[in-house]
Amino acid sequence: MTKPNKSHSIKNARLLLRQSEVGVLSTHSKACSGYPFGSVSTFISTHEGDIIFYISDLAQHTHNIKHDAKMCLTVFSAESTRGRRSDDPNAEARLSLLGTAEKVEKESEASVAERYFSLYPDSKKYQGAHDFAFYKMKTERVRYIGGFGDIHWIKEDDWRLPTPEWKSGELGMIHHMNEDHLDAMQAICSHHTQKDCNDVKMLAVNPDGAFYQCGDAKPVFIPFDSLAIESQSVRMELVAQTNSAREALGIVKEAV
Repeated sequence: MTKPNKSHSIKNARLLLRQSEVGVLSTHSKACSGYPFGSVSTFISTHEGDIIFYISDLAQHTHNIKHDAKMCLTVFSAESTRGRRSDDPNAEARLSLLGTAEKVEKESEASVAERYFSLYPDSKKYQGAHDFAFYKMKTERVRYIGGFGDIHWIKEDDWRLPTPEWKSGELGMIHHMNEDHLDAMQAICSHHTQKDCNDVKMLAVNPDGAFYQCGDAKPVFIPFDSLAIESQSVRMELVAQTNSAREALGIVKEAV
């Protein structure tokens, strides 16, 4: 059996993170010193690969983070939670990210909130509660298990993506796609989900792919073939995805 290439495994690990919406948040218990404390939370990942949580100051895990900022987020493959591909759950992919958490700075709150709420709009109802705040865990080490023989510790330098040069223009990019290229997104999402996606909108962009929503369905992350650090690279990836999707769906139309 050929051992998976580590760079390929890192790509799969990052894809697992992007496609996951809920994880096990492990902190150091303040109430029961010496014991780990596990809880469940939604999250988003930053362009670079850090983690953003929206949590209450009243929650036990927040008390723990304020006492000891070192923590871990663990996510499982979709197959592990929605019908396994095999009878052995240990054969499914899982990912643990270790890092240090801190409250998001005031000057970054608005942009973080906009991105978070685009993926979790129901969380907006907590926005008026004074005890909810955004925390960021800076990822410092990663443990990925993709299956038998595909087990890796990933260093921070290998995990972290460069900040894309288009980061400040992400909202404009999203607006452009949603206003002018609905047909392209319909093809991309229909091909990826194997379902008819007519009411489609782009929600967020990362260097390794983009989030879309089809109707009222949960957001879906569709990866790029290659990293897109420059804005022109994003366009090239979207054009390639559009052409590939149209060809697969039998749609004859010029590319975006």
